[in-house]
Amino acid sequence: MQPIWIVRVLFVLTLTLCGYWVGKAGSQGGPEFSLIALLLALFIVTLEYATRVLSAKKIVLSAVGAFLGLAFSRLFRDTFPENMLGGQDAAKAGFNLLFMYFGVVMALRNADRVSLSRLRFFITSPREDSVLLDTSAIIDGRVKDLYALGFLARNAIVPTFVLDELQTLADSRDAAKRHSGRKGLENLDAFKDVVQFQLFEKDYPEVHGADHKLILLAKELGASILTNDYNLGKVAGLHQVKALNVNTLSAALRPTLSVGDQLVLAIQREGKDAGQGVGYLDDGTMVVVDEARPLIGRTVPITIVSLMQTNAGRLVFGRLLPEAVDTADIKPVAKAEKKAEA
Repeated sequence: MQPIWIVRVLFVLTLTLCGYWVGKAGSQGGPEFSLIALLLALFIVTLEYATRVLSAKKIVLSAVGAFLGLAFSRLFRDTFPENMLGGQDAAKAGFNLLFMYFGVVMALRNADRVSLSRLRFFITSPREDSVLLDTSAIIDGRVKDLYALGFLARNAIVPTFVLDELQTLADSRDAAKRHSGRKGLENLDAFKDVVQFQLFEKDYPEVHGADHKLILLAKELGASILTNDYNLGKVAGLHQVKALNVNTLSAALRPTLSVGDQLVLAIQREGKDAGQGVGYLDDGTMVVVDEARPLIGRTVPITIVSLMQTNAGRLVFGRLLPEAVDTADIKPVAKAEKKAEA
């Protein structure tokens, strides 16, 4: 059991016992007062637990709305003669509850129209150091491994408009989009077994596009964005929002290659230009080797001649070593394995 739930249980038990002692001391029956105290404690805990789905901004606005409701209650109550209100205490409590209710409801209903960006230090996020998950990062799925291995420990938040975008993709008539959307929903369902992420109910009806909404929400909460979208990361940077790109992290963890390094590579297919062969490193990096087309299906020694960094990742160009030309030094890979299986 988490410590916060232990505190909640102790609070309910303590308030129930206090109700019993108060009722017994007043000779009015301990069990009746303990039942009332138990119901009151459960109501308070339920109200406290419900605030976890609200942003700090809405909690602040609710408190302001309740305060304004009390102020209007006092003004409105003073306009009535005392003989019209009957019991003063009952009338006071009724007016206070009524106007507090309307104050809180109006504050929550119009919270999206209020900007508290200048008070960002006060409304950073539901929890400090939060990260907003982008659609592309959810579909990619590697974010689950980052949390499972402990490399990422920030409070994970999935805005509802990102969830709506995933559902729209999953319902699309386009097969590729439908596959991506369903994969994202499956990854999100598996992700909840690793970390208890928070669904954040927030939308900007006047803004089109989930990327722009994500940047606005990140600015409002003071959170970072976890994404695989290169362009979103650049736009977020222009808005002074920190963007964490999983692809950038993956590229930084790749083995360091330099011009002149030698390695053994399996040639898997032909390249775009005449005579070229293509192979892949263990991390998925594509290596283009000149004059290696006749060696498809074999493992050959090569040397790195140039490196190129693109938006899609790293591209490596290689050249066959002199000993690779001698077929006696070339080891069959794919074809030999197929024959062995047969």
